[in-house]
Amino acid sequence: MELTSCPECGGPAEVTWRFYEEGTDGPVEHVKLRCVDKHWFMGTASSLLERPRGNRPPTRRAIGVTE
Repeated sequence: MELTSCPECGGPAEVTWRFYEEGTDGPVEHVKLRCVDKHWFMGTASSLLERPRGNRPPTRRAIGVTE
């Protein structure tokens, strides 16, 4: 099990899937994340895993604010 931080709320998230897609400069690693608050993300590993953790405030959606 590989853990990281959720890009939405900063909580713990598990990398549930890794795969590669061909890019113009060669293969690009992609990941699928699922956090404990049931947020799901799929995107490039560089955009989802290589960002600072814990410094982002929760978004309005993550704290349950609706409009």
